[in-house]
Amino acid sequence: MSAAPAHSVSIPVGAIKQFGPFGPEYEVLGPAEAEDGKPMVRIVLVRTNEEVSYPLDAMMDDPEAL
Repeated sequence: MSAAPAHSVSIPVGAIKQFGPFGPEYEVLGPAEAEDGKPMVRIVLVRTNEEVSYPLDAMMDDPEAL
């Protein structure tokens, strides 16, 4: 049985967010493998349909897209 991650944060799967107040929009897909000990999420950029990993803490600071 695996232990729950120490960063038990609810990931808003399906949310449309944007990088900072004026950045491009992205959709949150779900958790991703940690990189260098940092929790990551999988996102898809709305304009390009490119899927990438993004730091969880940065995603939490980004606003919902308008």
